[in-house]
Amino acid sequence: MMKKILFSITVIVLMCFLGFNTFSQGYKISVKINGIKDTTLLLGHHFADKKFVKDTIRVDENGFGIFEGKEKLDGGIYLIILPWMTYFEILMPEDQVFYIETDTADYVKNMKITGSVQNQKFNDYQAFMGKKQTQMSELNKKLEASKENEAEVKRLREEMKKMDKEVKDNWKRISAENKGTLFGNVINAMRSPEIPEFEIPEFYENKDSVKQMWQYLYNKNHYFDHIDFSDDRLLRTPLFESKMGHFFKKIIIQAPDTLIRETKEFIDKTRVNDEMFKYAVNYLLVHYSSSKIMGMDEVLVFVGESYYLSGEAFWADSTHLAKIRERVEKISPNIIGKIASDMKLITYDNKVVTLHGIDTKYTIIAFWEPGCGHCKKLIPKLHEVYSRLFDANKSVEVIAIFTQVKEKDEWVEFIEKNAITDWINAYDPYGWSNFRNNYDIYSTPVIYLLDKSKKIIAKRIDVEKIEEFIENYEKYNK
Repeated sequence: MMKKILFSITVIVLMCFLGFNTFSQGYKISVKINGIKDTTLLLGHHFADKKFVKDTIRVDENGFGIFEGKEKLDGGIYLIILPWMTYFEILMPEDQVFYIETDTADYVKNMKITGSVQNQKFNDYQAFMGKKQTQMSELNKKLEASKENEAEVKRLREEMKKMDKEVKDNWKRISAENKGTLFGNVINAMRSPEIPEFEIPEFYENKDSVKQMWQYLYNKNHYFDHIDFSDDRLLRTPLFESKMGHFFKKIIIQAPDTLIRETKEFIDKTRVNDEMFKYAVNYLLVHYSSSKIMGMDEVLVFVGESYYLSGEAFWADSTHLAKIRERVEKISPNIIGKIASDMKLITYDNKVVTLHGIDTKYTIIAFWEPGCGHCKKLIPKLHEVYSRLFDANKSVEVIAIFTQVKEKDEWVEFIEKNAITDWINAYDPYGWSNFRNNYDIYSTPVIYLLDKSKKIIAKRIDVEKIEEFIENYEKYNK
């Protein structure tokens, strides 16, 4: 009898152990929010600049409920979202069994956390920053009110500088005390490089410019020093995407050669973690695909060829790769700096003309069609620009290309009605030129600007900017 009892107890203990061990692989976040009852709470998380919902619960009349699941959640900064779409943030570290209590009067200030040291520290940090932000806001108000009082302005600026140092010192302390943890890496991701003092050698004449350049280069070269690229949990925060976006949009000079170099160096940093690598490559492909800055398609081609078409994009299926290959193949022939593909065309008055046969300092190519409403407005404006450039002896020729083979009567009518017969009007009835692929023409109007050697120096340029561009181009080349 005793053996049976002992056996039963052993089985029960073993089952409890197994059950606990199974649950310990999951998450259990108990939440009590004073000030709400009988309502729904959402558990969400950041992913870059977006937010996603992961779980939903119903709290009881005391505002209590439990988010739980059998599998652990991916780490990051998570959100407890209330019915009126306000939320407060928590960390989702390795240990995902903890209790949070707060109230609607002030989520951060009144928060109590049990079972998660990292969340306790994160809450303390949020409270500290909230206090500093309030104090800084008050100092800014005083500064605005005292701008005529030089002594008071100086005093307030010193106080603000002291407060800024307090915040940075707090970041350093947290970083040193929490190395390798989610909390430590989140705080580090907020840090910017601290630029050291630099003595400018006496032989430099413009010391201010030299100092500014040195500070810029130091900031650029050390911008990601505090990012742990091996921790993909940073993707489930708004911090990594924000820092990355600011770097490529605001810090790096927006020139293709520079961007290609910086893109490669940055992506190489992310290779320590597959998810970070995947995110960085995909982000930069989308970024350069949607850029409105002229010449960025060269960087797009670099990313497409170097990481997708090379076979490194392990996440991309054949359909995705086919689309990227098609886009790269259409952009590659017309990258700025390349010699424009020659075209053999029939002119408005039935003569054969080739692009490379046009002898002029600048050639403007305008792809258009009279059935396009935007084209009807743009072509007469372009003719005005052409006339001014001609009068200024800029040695410019325009070849206005009708992109269709039908509706020729409408094209001829538009040319004659608007008196634009003094430049080259042409079309390609036989498909000799393959201009849709060679010049990436999928809509109209599209304008290219070529130099004397028929090198592309501008593409998809606004009509209003052509004269200014040529003027600046000539100054630059002098």
